[in-house]
Amino acid sequence: MNSPVKIGVIAGTPVDTEMGVDFVKKHGFEAIGYATACSPEEQNRLQFLEPEYLTQKVIDIIRDFETQSIYRTMIYCNSLSSAIDIKFIRSKQPNSIIVTPLDIYQNLATKYNKITIWAANGQCLSTIEYIFYKQNPAIDIMGMSMLPVIKAIEERKPPATIIDKFDLISLGIERFDADCLILGCTHLPYLQAELSKRLTFPIIDPALEMLKLLTSSCPG
Repeated sequence: MNSPVKIGVIAGTPVDTEMGVDFVKKHGFEAIGYATACSPEEQNRLQFLEPEYLTQKVIDIIRDFETQSIYRTMIYCNSLSSAIDIKFIRSKQPNSIIVTPLDIYQNLATKYNKITIWAANGQCLSTIEYIFYKQNPAIDIMGMSMLPVIKAIEERKPPATIIDKFDLISLGIERFDADCLILGCTHLPYLQAELSKRLTFPIIDPALEMLKLLTSSCPG
């Protein structure tokens, strides 16, 4: 009998780490999670000012996963993935499969001509935009960073309240006539069900594709 697949989840704060663990468990896999910061403000500071520290912290967490016989890691955070040196991390931990949202965007870029991207901060938005432009130079992008929205999600305010308070539907999304909305922050699926009631085009959460990639691969 095969042992159940165990997945390590790393995210920026305890809230989105919990979201990631819940997401993995919802799809039938075991999961444990570690956050790299205590709050969105701390995570934002670390991402901009101490990326080397964050990179080493992620390496240390993955090493801890490996001591627990967990060799599949999901970096369940777009902005964290944008700040760390993922190539270096993979070179240091060759026995683990490590998947980030950025891996998924490379495959999405050629499927759309006009997209809207929501991200937690400008650094993350820039990284995601670069991936799309590199794969599809003709793509048309409207991008927004929205840390105050992420803070409201951390506080577990009702999705409808958040959408109305920040007037998210009126941020030019519908008028831009995008092919899709990319949720470039793993907090944002918290709003997805309510957003789907108000928007007329697809909303893309990369988490499911990340999980498929992670569980279809075999650890080294």
